Amino acid sequence: MTTRELGAGPPIGYFDRWTARPGETIELKVSSEIGFDVSIIRVLQADNSALAPGRREYVEEWWPSCRFGAAVQKVAPGSCVLTDLLPALQTAERYAVELMFRPGVFDGGEAQVVAALLAADGRASMELALDGDGGPYLGIGCGLRRRRVRAGPATVLQVGRWYEARLSVDLETRLAQLVVESVLDAPSGRQLLDAELELDETDVVALRGDARPERLMLGAGGDSDVGEPGENPPRVGHFSGKVEAPTVSGSASLAAFGGAFSYSWQLGPEVHNAAVLDDRGQGIVAHLLNAPMSAVTGHAYDGSVVCYAQAPDMYRALALHRDDLEDAGWSTTATLTLPDGLSSGVYAAKLQSTAGSRYVPFFVAPRSGGERPAIAVVLPTFTYLAYANEHVRESLPHFGETPQHPSPQDLEISVHRDFGLSLYDHHDDGTGVCFSSCRRPVLNLDPTYRFWLFDGPVHLGEDLYLLDWLEREGYAFDVLTDHLLHGEGQQALAGYRVVLTGSHPEYVSEQLIDAFEAHVEGGGRLMYLGGNGFYWVTSVHPERPHLIEVRRGNAGGRAWESDPGETHHATTGEQGGLWRHRGRPPNRLLGVGFSAQGADDDAPGYRRVSSEPRWSFVFEGLTDDQAIGESGLLLGGAAGNEVDRADPRCGTPPETVVLATSTGHSDAYQLAHEDLAFTAPDQGGTKQPLVRADLTMTPYVSGGCVFSVGAITWLGALAASSYDNDVARLTANVLRRFLSPAPL
Repeated sequence: MTTRELGAGPPIGYFDRWTARPGETIELKVSSEIGFDVSIIRVLQADNSALAPGRREYVEEWWPSCRFGAAVQKVAPGSCVLTDLLPALQTAERYAVELMFRPGVFDGGEAQVVAALLAADGRASMELALDGDGGPYLGIGCGLRRRRVRAGPATVLQVGRWYEARLSVDLETRLAQLVVESVLDAPSGRQLLDAELELDETDVVALRGDARPERLMLGAGGDSDVGEPGENPPRVGHFSGKVEAPTVSGSASLAAFGGAFSYSWQLGPEVHNAAVLDDRGQGIVAHLLNAPMSAVTGHAYDGSVVCYAQAPDMYRALALHRDDLEDAGWSTTATLTLPDGLSSGVYAAKLQSTAGSRYVPFFVAPRSGGERPAIAVVLPTFTYLAYANEHVRESLPHFGETPQHPSPQDLEISVHRDFGLSLYDHHDDGTGVCFSSCRRPVLNLDPTYRFWLFDGPVHLGEDLYLLDWLEREGYAFDVLTDHLLHGEGQQALAGYRVVLTGSHPEYVSEQLIDAFEAHVEGGGRLMYLGGNGFYWVTSVHPERPHLIEVRRGNAGGRAWESDPGETHHATTGEQGGLWRHRGRPPNRLLGVGFSAQGADDDAPGYRRVSSEPRWSFVFEGLTDDQAIGESGLLLGGAAGNEVDRADPRCGTPPETVVLATSTGHSDAYQLAHEDLAFTAPDQGGTKQPLVRADLTMTPYVSGGCVFSVGAITWLGALAASSYDNDVARLTANVLRRFLSPAPL
């Protein structure tokens, strides 16, 4: 994928981090072809549709609206490896690069550079590349002069097969050579390709002068502006596939190198910190740019293990992709210093130009120390990040006749794969995307975004219904985020009586689960106001907290599966997949766990099934036979989209009480994959009793308690009729009782 400049349209931007506290600074980075204004607003409700409660946003006076001139910033996707300077190459007359590689895709497009030695100006002096059809060739570059020779003119390499390559230059004999050999025997025999190129006087002079190689790059061909290691300048010829065991060797005239020299790097599962020292202790660092995937199987993998810790030598590879993006690397447009007295909440930079406007959100947590209100809302920023810039609507037909409603942001996402992908997408080689970063434009984080599947707010937009309702009802509250809670643990929840979740806290780390459990075990109350929560094992990069990782495994409702042997996270080493399969199912904490998924316009409500006097406060103001949540702003009802049920077999505690349950789901709702031991008919909502949402209460001996609604669209029902409805009354009943210090 080549570097793109952003086209005309509303300004596009992002912050260097999503969560900050008063007194801290955050950096706004914007690209726009025309001049634009930046104001800062506090956002409470962003849905401006006819039935919504009305958009509520307030301009922040501490930040005067500023005018900025046009500034187009480039995006440079594609992961690669770039070493520091290799001193022995300064006087080398003979040198060679050796490595193993496995192509991931050939699409007839531009060439892919597997390995290159770069000159001081960033251009490739020598490279191993593959043309669009998989034909390997040796390239020699001297300034603007480029020469290449193909290895085996009638032969192409195979996707998914490992090869060993050696490309070498001998300036004394004036010969450059490329040899490519298949690592494993194929049915047709072992493949061996070679190419030779005679160097003329111009080549030799250049390779001893301006074109003398200085660095090794894997997965791209460099450019005229190579930049410093660790930066993200444009590259050319990105490779999608795996690389392993790179070595640079040769002979040099400098006495310091004793004639012969060799550099090599182990690209194994330990390289998640983005810097790999050479094996021979010479202090030469190989920098991993744009988060290539480590903890992946190498050429020696034989299926005897499933975790890289069991056999590290089978995992000495990196997976590179032309569409990886960790950090867009844009220049800072404005630095915001958050006032010491700034209220916790959701804020946004509002970017406006004659081409349109855009919101770039950020989240303000409370200042450290000091008094706390009784209520905290934990916004599921890991889930926001998992769905960041998702392209699912372009490739998944399984929603049948359900119409699509693409928003302007969806249409932009479709043409901007260069902004990086979501954890629901596939790389161009067909493998699943396991990393997602907030250091890039995330177009569907805009709070005005409407989901293409049901033409309504989703994720942040839906969660704002909750914040708007709390403020209208006069409740003081703080806003926390997954990122903050992961970093600070249970201490971040200290002092709060009641903690509320957003509508879809699907992606959680072990640290988040620990913090929520400690909160309720210590006497705190938790209101789980969503569905399909606490589902996927999620990890955060220990040195780069803007980056999260998910490995899907081969279970659960998933958009892709991990390749064999690649289900353990590179960032933490933990087993990926479902928390249910790690012995920490959502049912254990919440009382409910994922049951079914669907999307039609007839999401049902709930019917009361418990008459225990202890929980009668939940239904105050409602009649015993009254249905709850039979209308709503999203999919028509409260128990819609993704729903959860109580089930002792899945970890629901015996203390959990089912207060109400949804009935009347259509066959658009199908039972969760993990609940099916065998494929079977009649697993839809009209026939399968497990397809339901349960409204539950789970008391703890400590005085803590968990109230769960088990449906994503609950907050959409909360907002119906401007919060004057049965779902709002029931939610308020629980919140008031949970705020009371009296024992439950």
